Amino acid sequence: MSFYPEFDNLTLEELIDQFQKPLLEQEDELPLYRSELALLIAKQGEKGIVFLLDQIKKADSDRLAGILFALTETPAKYLRLSELLLTYLQDSRPMVISSAIDGLSRLGEKDTLDQVLALREHPSPYVRGSVLRFMARLHPDRALPLLLKALKDPHFIVRENAADELGDLDAVAAIPELHELLVDSHPYVRQAAQTAIEILELVP
Repeated sequence: MSFYPEFDNLTLEELIDQFQKPLLEQEDELPLYRSELALLIAKQGEKGIVFLLDQIKKADSDRLAGILFALTETPAKYLRLSELLLTYLQDSRPMVISSAIDGLSRLGEKDTLDQVLALREHPSPYVRGSVLRFMARLHPDRALPLLLKALKDPHFIVRENAADELGDLDAVAAIPELHELLVDSHPYVRQAAQTAIEILELVP
């Protein structure tokens, strides 16, 4: 079952129609909505993947981010996705760059470290957050200093991402720094810090 149950029984043609139509959803919901639709389209097989590939050059930011997510979540063996994703690291749209980095992470492209790490100071918090996720997943041995520094990032999205990843890394040494975030100005950060602390306190 998908995050949007109303999509579960749609045909490929109906999914495509939903993907292409303008939406009245709130702006912060659009990336998830598009990604879910794109993933369901990709799961329809070659016809769905061909449609998504055809849309890449004409897609807006939200649709393109959804397409990159879908293609890397269910990668077809004949696609050279890593090369495609690397081209989007220089894109002007933060959500597209972020989706490309997350895609490289899902594909396990560890050798793209230098290209991804070069974006760790990007102006967009979405990009900085995706760099943290990439490092924690593919280069955990080098991620800890970056994550600890990111706990003091000026944007709550980055602080939240850093707390989440520290919990997943079993970084017990980070508990004191995470405690400082329990009084953070943003509720998402406070919740992420609390969850990470609870996870880390269970580490043997």
